[in-house]
Amino acid sequence: MAQVEVKDYALWTKHVHGDEALRSVLESLEPEQVITLRVAGQQGLWRKMSAYRTSGNPTPGLSPIGPMQARWGEIYRRFKAEGGGLVEIELVDEPGGSGQVGKGRAAEPGVPPGWEQASEAERDAAWEAFKALWNAGWRSERPYGPRDELHERDDG
Repeated sequence: MAQVEVKDYALWTKHVHGDEALRSVLESLEPEQVITLRVAGQQGLWRKMSAYRTSGNPTPGLSPIGPMQARWGEIYRRFKAEGGGLVEIELVDEPGGSGQVGKGRAAEPGVPPGWEQASEAERDAAWEAFKALWNAGWRSERPYGPRDELHERDDG
């Protein structure tokens, strides 16, 4: 079983020990890609960090998302005073498997993973809902004017 050092609020690929295949899978993820891992006995979603802005090289780390973010934070705080600790890590779904769909999107039952995979009916419904937003919100009945005049009208 692979282990990972808990030394930060992020999971760094260089801290994965005991399973080179797992480390290479994590390093090969695209930026913002989501994967399902079991860490310290709890299954959760992890997102590969964005590429470095200056060089464009991939960042060798993953950030926990959803409930796993709170769990990883608890683990980190527990080991922080000791300078870090080891917990077990396991790959639950391969990238592109059922637990991960595309860049940055977790699989949800009944929800298409993206615009490209949506049916024509779903696209039409989404477009109609978007167009219906034009009249949503608050609208003033008064004509707009300069800012100073607007404040004067509110006082009187």
